[in-house]
Amino acid sequence: MLAVVTAFRSRCLARDWDYHGWLLQRTLDSILAQTNDEFVVVVVCHETPAIPHAHHPKIRFLPVEFPPPDRDNDAMCADKVFKLSVGAAWAVSAGCDYTMFTDADDLLSRRVSEFVARRRGANGWYTPSEFYYAYGSRWLRSNQRPASGSGPGVIVRSDLLEFASSPYSGVWLETILQGGERRFAELLARRSQRINTLAAVGLANFQKLMLAEGRPLEPLPFPGNVVINHSDSTSHVPGGVGTAVPEQSPVRNALRARLSRIKRAGSRLPSVRPLTPALCSEFAIPAPRLVPRAYRRRGSIFSRDIFVDSWLAVD
Repeated sequence: MLAVVTAFRSRCLARDWDYHGWLLQRTLDSILAQTNDEFVVVVVCHETPAIPHAHHPKIRFLPVEFPPPDRDNDAMCADKVFKLSVGAAWAVSAGCDYTMFTDADDLLSRRVSEFVARRRGANGWYTPSEFYYAYGSRWLRSNQRPASGSGPGVIVRSDLLEFASSPYSGVWLETILQGGERRFAELLARRSQRINTLAAVGLANFQKLMLAEGRPLEPLPFPGNVVINHSDSTSHVPGGVGTAVPEQSPVRNALRARLSRIKRAGSRLPSVRPLTPALCSEFAIPAPRLVPRAYRRRGSIFSRDIFVDSWLAVD
């Protein structure tokens, strides 16, 4: 049995709560479309959204009692770790063979559960390739990460999951600190909560951590996720590592940032591909015409380069 664990943000942190509920429904639709039914979905949240999936037999909502964080990137990432840790602990106690972490606004390939079911005993898999998409568009962008990096989806044999209690120490903590995320580590320690170490290191460090522990993950041989870019994603919330520091000249800084985005988007144009019926089926992507007009292209397949998407826009 595969447990797909995701963390859903609190109502007080969402600019548009209904929109986040709609995004979660799309994520759950993609998971429920698996070709093999040996899976369960675990959604860890502060409040259970009023969506049709709330009572689905394959989905377990786990409300948490700890308070929501401030609307700050590092604080929200720490909150996500706490929630994923609750979900991982549930998966282990429920006897699930494998645990997968994924984001509550991204889509999952319908092939994942069947792939895992046929390869029992493996340490797990990370996702070196993915797609970027904005709802309502007829285009998406493929993305290949470096050999040591992982996308937002990671699958690990549940008996290999490790948990830590404060005061924290170990390779996983060193990995976080080496990445320059000391404030994030301090926020994790502040709550003195038992956490899953793999959830704590996050994204690109999944594979690095498992390799350091002598339990390397294998690359998933197909794109595992569609990353949904939207303006209220956690990665767009200020306050974390890499937050831009304004220069003395705001105009010059804005122009330089705009030119940098244009250059970056231009380099990514070759990876743009049309949204096909096959991709819609594999990731349960709704046809552009079925997306509510208010929810169309709230993000970009070029990360924050929303203005570039106007070149590819359709209504």
